[in-house]
Amino acid sequence: MVYVRAIHFAATLMAAGVVFFAVFVAAPALRAASDDTRVRAALWPKLAFIAWFSLVLALGSGAVWLVLTAAAMSGEAPADVFSDGVWWTVLSQTHFGLAWTARFIFVCILAVTFVPLLSTKPSKSWINAAAVIAASAFAGALAWAGHAVGGQDVEAIVHPAADILHLVAAAAWVGALVPLALLLTTVDKDDASVAIARTAVLRFSMLGITAVGTLLLTGIVNTWYLAGSIEALTGTYYGQLLLAKIALFFVMVAIAAVNRQRLTPRLTRSAGETERDTFGAISQLRRNAAVETLAGAAIICIVAVLGTKAPASHANHHPGYGALPADSAFVHIHTEQAMADVMIEPGRVGTAHATVHLWNEDFEPLAARDLKFSVAAPAAGSTPTTHTAVQDSDGAWQVDGIDLTQPGNWTVTVDTDLASGSRVVLAAPIVIDPAP
Repeated sequence: MVYVRAIHFAATLMAAGVVFFAVFVAAPALRAASDDTRVRAALWPKLAFIAWFSLVLALGSGAVWLVLTAAAMSGEAPADVFSDGVWWTVLSQTHFGLAWTARFIFVCILAVTFVPLLSTKPSKSWINAAAVIAASAFAGALAWAGHAVGGQDVEAIVHPAADILHLVAAAAWVGALVPLALLLTTVDKDDASVAIARTAVLRFSMLGITAVGTLLLTGIVNTWYLAGSIEALTGTYYGQLLLAKIALFFVMVAIAAVNRQRLTPRLTRSAGETERDTFGAISQLRRNAAVETLAGAAIICIVAVLGTKAPASHANHHPGYGALPADSAFVHIHTEQAMADVMIEPGRVGTAHATVHLWNEDFEPLAARDLKFSVAAPAAGSTPTTHTAVQDSDGAWQVDGIDLTQPGNWTVTVDTDLASGSRVVLAAPIVIDPAP
């Protein structure tokens, strides 16, 4: 699932990024140079290849993602989701499926606009506008496949809106880096080519500033909702991955600052730069774009992992029942098929009680026929102890008499048969403290 998500995110950002680059950077730069046909003839076929390849890859990986999600939700093998009609249930009755359908429509619209937009002849303004809107919708709708869905009250509006803008800004910046590098490879030693490169870099810089500002503001909003506290940001695996993503983002910002402040001015020969200085700056800009692309790819991989993990904020509270007892141990287990909140009280060595809540992707209670709860000690090869849970009047599952013999990272496993007929197995580590 992580590999498929990473490929799909990268393909989506690249397909949308080519559109943003062609409309806001390359085409205006060519118009400023009286539409240099040599550069267009060299650049546009490359842009077309990247765009079409990315769109096909996004479509293929999206189809695999749908199958894997249907298999995870049903507990069946991927090959069986078609014969049992599970894929249609997921497609028509879940947020993920509805978002998948909407994005498929955007793919079709985007494919139609690609034909005139990526031809070697300049496209009309309404084609450009349609392509930008479709590309923005295609990238932004990925928000409905992440943690932004399922919030309550104001969060249900603010978080998805921030995530949509975050994804569109990422496509405009990260997705346009490779097209920028390709444009810089077409630069010849004539003044017209250098002028195109200078205009393109300046326009990309302005696009990048807008994107970086948007990413920074929306990133703060997303981090607030996904982490919620410094403790959750630094003390959980999810939070640490999020910090790595933030660090890579600032590395990209630093490189972009060097491009704008030191290298871009050297493209203006009237400022006293020699031809060698100019082409040295162009070469360095190409290398920096490649480094930024690698950093962006690393961020995409981190995002692919984060989407399969429980947000760090869930380690401290849950919208369903608020704050947790101070002496309890808690873990939120988040998968594509179901979610479980496990609270062990007290969360220390001794005899304890566990409460398990089952949720669907909208944080609504998930109906189950029975539930078995297992705990395994930190030592390698420990034999799990299994208990049969009893459901209370509020729908939560209760487990008594859990014997916690030592402190450390225990493993809890929730094995349940859902009312829908599918079986779900959820497992995660939980920290047990020493006895007082």
